[in-house]
Amino acid sequence: YKIQLFYGSINEANSVQSRYRSKYGSWEPSIVYESPNYKVWVGNFRNRLEADRALLQIQKTFPNAFVMKPER
Repeated sequence: YKIQLFYGSINEANSVQSRYRSKYGSWEPSIVYESPNYKVWVGNFRNRLEADRALLQIQKTFPNAFVMKPER
């Protein structure tokens, strides 16, 4: 499971990733390109419970964040 913080332009994705890194160090963010948008994903959680616990903290700064299970 991963948490998606953002999708949109590369400039905004880089900005969101920087803001995330300055607030949280526990889970590594990554930018993924999925035509035509860039997505900022966080973590690599083993199960949904772990992801939901992290989401509660992350949503204080990124209220639109949500848990997802990537296809790959």
